[in-house]
Amino acid sequence: MTMRMSADGRATLIQREGFRTKAYRDSVGGWTIGVGHTSAAGEPKVTSGLVITKAQVDEILSRDLGQYEAAVSSAVRAPLTQGQFDALVSFCFNIGVGGFTKSTVVKRLNAGDYKGAADALLLWSKPPEIMGRRRSEREQFLAAPKASRAPAPESPAPAPSSTTAIAELHPDEAISADYLRAAGSRTIAGADLVKSVATKAIGGDAVAAIVQSPDAIGKLQDAYAGFQHGADLLEIAKSYWPLLAGLVLALLIAWLAWRAIHAADKIAMARVDDAVNGLNIGR
Repeated sequence: MTMRMSADGRATLIQREGFRTKAYRDSVGGWTIGVGHTSAAGEPKVTSGLVITKAQVDEILSRDLGQYEAAVSSAVRAPLTQGQFDALVSFCFNIGVGGFTKSTVVKRLNAGDYKGAADALLLWSKPPEIMGRRRSEREQFLAAPKASRAPAPESPAPAPSSTTAIAELHPDEAISADYLRAAGSRTIAGADLVKSVATKAIGGDAVAAIVQSPDAIGKLQDAYAGFQHGADLLEIAKSYWPLLAGLVLALLIAWLAWRAIHAADKIAMARVDDAVNGLNIGR
């Protein structure tokens, strides 16, 4: 199964990348927000004047990280600890999926050369200003405990005990690993509640009564028979408008509930790992 970046890993990535809660133009003129999020990466669409909260910064980043987490999990066949995985996702996020999968880092890892793979991170040295980040990613990779030959992908490895908030990147804004864990726990709980309510709505007595009642079925059959015999559609609508309105309402409720369940599933998949306490918040 695909591993997910831990809360500590995301906090470190945010510190490296920086973040903005108000839309801005990037170096090539594209509208950007959060941690390098653009409209090309998916929702939300970034436009002039868009403002988001700290919680939304992490929610958007969690979705955007999916392709990089999947790329690392797919390309690397060697066992990885949570800390090593976090360092590689940070690296992949910076150089792109294509560059990562063909990199010397991946080749050396798959050959079992962990130290050589860490050193290969430093080969990606352009522009020169990036070397501070490369050294940080190398140190993060090497600092992680050694991987077992039979890892449990969904169980985070121990992480450094320090979980203090990261340095403030903007006035009155900071995102720490502790903050990400707390926000993830609340988000998962909310998603579960939404899914439960939506599921009950789809199978609820009200919807069932509208769609399945003998009276409703009989009226539908009468309306269809009238239509087949040339009855005017407007007259049919006038005669059976309560039934038609009920059916439209039932379909609308079912559609909204389905959308809510789909969204809740996406939220639940964006798990937040409590790497310090060894807990998985979410599924």
